[in-house]
Amino acid sequence: MKKMVGNKILKKVTAAILATTFIASSGYSIYAASLRESWNNAASTTTTGTTLQDGSVVYSNVYADPTAWASWKTDWDKIRKNYEQVALTPGKDASELNFGWYSYTEETPAVRLTDSQGNVTGQTFYGVQDKNSLSSVTENAVTTNLYPNKVKITGITKATTYYYQYFLDGGWSETFTYKSQNTDAFSVLYVGDPQIGASVGQAATETNAFTNTTEYYARNDAYNWNQTLNNAIKANPKLSFILSAGDQINQTSVDSAVKILEQQVEYSGFLYPSALRSIPIATVIGNHDSGSVNYKNHFNNPNSFTEEVGASTAGNDYFFSYGDALFVCINTNNYNCQTHKDLIDKAISAYPNAKWKVLMFHQDIYGSGADHSDSDGMILRTQLTPIIDKAGFDVVLQGHDHTYSRSYQISSDSNTYTAFGKTVDTKSSAFLTQNAACYNILTNIASTNKVINPKGTVYFEANSSTGSKFYQLITTQQNYIAARSQSWKPTYSVIDINDVSLTVRTYDAATNKELVADGGIQTAYTIVKSVEKTNLESKISEATNLLSDTSKYTQDSLANLQKVIAAAKVIFDNAESNSVAVASAYTSIDDAIKALINSDAQAVNTSYVQPAAATQQAGPVTGDNPMTLYICLVMAVLSSSLLITMYVADRKKRKAISNDECI
Repeated sequence: MKKMVGNKILKKVTAAILATTFIASSGYSIYAASLRESWNNAASTTTTGTTLQDGSVVYSNVYADPTAWASWKTDWDKIRKNYEQVALTPGKDASELNFGWYSYTEETPAVRLTDSQGNVTGQTFYGVQDKNSLSSVTENAVTTNLYPNKVKITGITKATTYYYQYFLDGGWSETFTYKSQNTDAFSVLYVGDPQIGASVGQAATETNAFTNTTEYYARNDAYNWNQTLNNAIKANPKLSFILSAGDQINQTSVDSAVKILEQQVEYSGFLYPSALRSIPIATVIGNHDSGSVNYKNHFNNPNSFTEEVGASTAGNDYFFSYGDALFVCINTNNYNCQTHKDLIDKAISAYPNAKWKVLMFHQDIYGSGADHSDSDGMILRTQLTPIIDKAGFDVVLQGHDHTYSRSYQISSDSNTYTAFGKTVDTKSSAFLTQNAACYNILTNIASTNKVINPKGTVYFEANSSTGSKFYQLITTQQNYIAARSQSWKPTYSVIDINDVSLTVRTYDAATNKELVADGGIQTAYTIVKSVEKTNLESKISEATNLLSDTSKYTQDSLANLQKVIAAAKVIFDNAESNSVAVASAYTSIDDAIKALINSDAQAVNTSYVQPAAATQQAGPVTGDNPMTLYICLVMAVLSSSLLITMYVADRKKRKAISNDECI
């Protein structure tokens, strides 16, 4: 392959060539067996795992609760028709909050602040109703128009409780609660591919007229999505916002009234959880979201990049800041990577002092699933890697492949790739090396779960958060992958960020226990930036104060914390302690605090809460962990930079199927 130094014009041409190549080669095939006959079947009454011939253990229903499931089915008709649910999204920074919703009425959208009883106590904020993005649904020969509304409220202060109502069809909604969180140290929920409706085609265990309809599976997946969010939030009650790495829904096409209705029902299921009225959600456009205006109408994303070249119908790239972190969300269905670079440059220019930079997009360019990591993800890899590396992103969050993985620290190989073959030659190692080995691996030690001031970027791939669809791992683990897993269970991750460290921990969504990757590798991963002894002193003080909460936490978990504090004090008192030891002591205290167990901790409640009626009121209405503790006080300094060419995946012959079926 020809490599050359590219200027801006060349990069635009390259992006056009690659986009054309991908379209021309949309016959990319996948493993015929990559979609396991395994899904989170809410109708099943057991969570017992079944061992398959290849040794995999698959699970029928991790949230088995016949009573809750029966209630959900009874109320499904209310849930599916509730197209007017409001979604909170982050504002441009922590002082703002965005709202988006559909209404049946042409009106001026508004959000007002109230007290807990719905009495107006604060400002009313007005927004815009975009009639040019009007959508509609047709059912039983009746067509209903849906008008998109967007409002922004300002003046949000941290650690404050707000009550609000939104104006809907001539009246005010019930009262909802939003609690702003701290911005100095905060936690974020990261989920992959809820994809409501994606379990369609799986073997149903119920037999009735509704069975095997697309809506039967949307009902199933929406139930599981609600359970996952409830579990994650119960275990992590102070989340600042949620990050969803794309494919919120499954129905891609909107070329008929039937499919439009299916998509809106799926969005109703996705937006149903009451948590989404209280916690903002930042999403990216997945390939299943990209085909209609419904995505951009439901989500009022900040700093939308309207200058984006090649944007899809669903919307644009965008960015926002929170505390010392910058979050950039791009639409990788758009293969014009120069326009993504333009947005990234704009974001960094707006927040040049951001201590942490996090990028999120749907198509995984460093994943390990059998379905995409060696096809469409490989095309984007050659173009996005140098952009990501130059921008200095600490973390990249991905979806698309319905498996869990984490890469090593990765940087660009500094070459420019100006072409990509039209077909994937599965037998040619030279082809894959020339077209995809565009990276350097900077940290190649599998057991390293903490890195100090690392170079490069770490890439995460999130498994399905609902279990609506799973893919197998690719047969041969790629050389850039440090940890991977296919547990055949829904998972979620929590990202903890402060001025010293960023930690990503991944959990089994049903049990809230930390996921362990293949080979017993811990999934918790921490990046530590510069740490001074003054930071460690403050952390020791914070942890010491918690030791007095003997009635709140179990004795064992407090004893563990006390041991970590004692070890950290030794390092603090030692005048010769280096930055690595200080950073390790700091993060070990963080781990011990995270591992504290409430003495009154009870089993997670996964019960279903009956929804309110979809109709709105004319006036205000009142609405109503244990984990493994590991201590690492001294770490080796990792500074070597290795250029390692890519392994060739030992792939089976692939059976060509249509792009719509496989992606």
